Parts: sequence; C-alpha cells; structure tokens
Amino acid sequence: MNSMTGFGRAEVKDKLGKWTVEISTVNNRYLELSVRLPRHYASIEPRVREFLGSAVSRGKVNTYVGVEELNQSPEDYIINKNAVRAYVRQLDELRGELKLAGDLTIADLMSLPEVVSPCSAELDLELVWKRVGKGLQRAVSQMLAMRAKEGRAMAADMRKRLNILVRIVRQIEKKTADSVRTYAVKLTARIGQLLESPICDSIRLEEEIALFAERTDITEECIRFKSHIEQYKAAMGAKDPVGRRLNFILQEMNREVNTIGAKSADFGISSDVISLKEEIEKLREMVQNVE
Repeated sequence: MNSMTGFGRAEVKDKLGKWTVEISTVNNRYLELSVRLPRHYASIEPRVREFLGSAVSRGKVNTYVGVEELNQSPEDYIINKNAVRAYVRQLDELRGELKLAGDLTIADLMSLPEVVSPCSAELDLELVWKRVGKGLQRAVSQMLAMRAKEGRAMAADMRKRLNILVRIVRQIEKKTADSVRTYAVKLTARIGQLLESPICDSIRLEEEIALFAERTDITEECIRFKSHIEQYKAAMGAKDPVGRRLNFILQEMNREVNTIGAKSADFGISSDVISLKEEIEKLREMVQNVE
C-alpha cells in the first residue's frame, strides 16, 4: 500500500550541461500529470508523460525539467529579430504613455521571452531524451520510495484503528445480549406495577420480549462489519493500488454502523456507535491519500 505523497529529485551531468528533474506528488482522485520543460524541448513531453503514467496510477504529479547548458557558442543560438522589434516598439509606447525615465539596453532585451532560442537544427532530441529519461528514472525511484515509506506508516496506524473497531463491536455484541435481558426484567416489573397483581399472561409477555429481541437484533450487522474489517486488512497487503477499494469498504462499514445505531435501544450501544463512526472517519481521512 502506497501513499500518494512523494518527492524525488535527480541531476544528470555531462559535458553538455546539467539536467535537473524534480517530481512531487499529492493526493488526487485520478492521475493528473503536469509537466514543465524548457520550451525548445517541448517535443519530448509525450515521452515524459508516458514514463510517469507507467510509474504512478493515482495522484497529482508535478514534474519540472531544467537544463543548464555548458560549452555553448553564439552560433548555437538564434536571435528573434521580429520579437526584438515588437518589444522595443511596445516598450517605447509604454514609456511615453507612463512618462517613464531610463534607457532600454540590449541586455534588457536579451532577457525577454522568445528573444533568444537555440538552433533547432542542432537539437538531438534522442540525446536529450537519454539524459532526461535517466533523470526521470532516478527522481521517480526516490518519489516511489517516499510514497512506499509513508504507505507503511499509514498501514501501521490503520491496523491499530481496525483493532479498536473490533474491540468496540465485541462490546456492542455483549451489550445487545444484556439489553434483551434488561428489557425483560423492566417490562415484567412495569406490567406488575400497573396490574398490581401477578402476571398471568406469560405467553403475551414472552411474545413482547421476543419481538423486542428481533427488532434490536444486530447479529448480522456485526458479522458483516467484522467481515469488512478482514477484507480491509487483506486489501492493505495487496501490491496493486488499493485506495478506491479501501474507500468502498469504509462506505460499507459505515452503512452497517448506521443500521446498528438505528436498531439500538441502549444508550451504551449508541455511545459505541459514535466511537465506531469516529474511527471510520479517521480511516477515511487516511485513505484519501492512499494510491
């Protein structure tokens, strides 16, 4: 069982430069990929997405790829003269409109977007992918390790809460048996007080007690609830993503608890039902971050 929260970072260095890959993931109902690449490497984005999709099944995945190129000569770049002219014209108009002081320099222009770009003919995309892919693999490995570690911590906490649920259900089962006996005693005493004489129609009294017992019987609900707990534990040990399955099991648990609460005529059981719901809600909060 893995968490959906993780982070990984990797650097790949060679004679051409330093490639940096950062991946962060958070919980999300589905798989959502966000990829940021240098503009002139945008054509490898589908391959990046395919790689990420094969590693992660759920969560919002934010990926950043940056490059610091070395040993570049001026001939490796192109200045977009049309973009420069457009910037100069619009900046001059803005300076006059706002009455701004100062001169526009070449350095200012070179830092603006789309002004300088590498020669596309010089780009070897297969070589680029080889380096980016290596960085991705390392960063993803770190991220998955972090998700697995957090998943183990959550699983340990979940097992503790599942044991609490089992203990509370056993208490409810015992209180249910006691509540029928308590009701029989109270009903007998109350009827005796009203009639001011010994009860003669014991058959009618037994029928009333039997009706109460049937109406408040939660044996099946408790059995199903404990079965859901076993299913939950089994799902936690699966290698495949289990977040959706765990969430579904919690819904079924909550349904059984609601039925138990509706059938209960005992204050102690009602209090236990509230405790069950509290523990289920804590599990649900954790499950929202399970892949």
